[in-house]
Amino acid sequence: MPESSSLLAILGLAFGLGLTHALDADHIMAVSSLSGKRASLRDTLKFCGNWAIGHGMTLLIVGIAVLMMGMAIPAEMSQLAEYAVGWMLVGLGLYVFWNLHHSDAHLHFHNHDDATRHAHWHRHQNQEDHHHFHGAVMVGVLHGMAGSAPLLALLPLGAQGSPWYGMVYLLVFGLGVLMAMLVFGGALGAVYAWLSRSGLTVIKIVRTCVASGTIVIGGYLIAGHS
Repeated sequence: MPESSSLLAILGLAFGLGLTHALDADHIMAVSSLSGKRASLRDTLKFCGNWAIGHGMTLLIVGIAVLMMGMAIPAEMSQLAEYAVGWMLVGLGLYVFWNLHHSDAHLHFHNHDDATRHAHWHRHQNQEDHHHFHGAVMVGVLHGMAGSAPLLALLPLGAQGSPWYGMVYLLVFGLGVLMAMLVFGGALGAVYAWLSRSGLTVIKIVRTCVASGTIVIGGYLIAGHS
């Protein structure tokens, strides 16, 4: 059993690594691409939280397989996951471009009691947001698989002779990821809320820049694993 001081140091390291890991460029661009249409700060935080849950859930499953079952995770798994992340980022960027040019807003007509016909713009967002929230979990799962190899290299340090310490290490690491992503989500939601005061044109410009950056990072990851 490690001394309390060394255990706290190891857990502090796990938390710090989780904070920095959440802010990797591919994580930030993926979350920014999908959360650009979130209607409120609450929704943005929920989206980022779902991403962190998917990410942490994957690392816990991998950790259980390694620490509790003694399984060896193939090194190729992380490389294939990173390659898949690259294609996912390209797909997200293209989706944002498609979404910008194919708005889901449409004219809705209805009659008033005085028989006058009235039209207004209407959006069906609930179902799309529902799919995006589930999509955030899946994106987090894929990112978790891609980031499992470097984290597992540190597990012997976190385990300190007991697999349960390794699991605590993973939990604290996941907590750091969650905290950092929630802070980022809050900042992202606040920025979009502020930009929305300048009109939809500004939002579209920002989302275009985000989509372009997402595709560039995705292409870099693909080229690095081809």
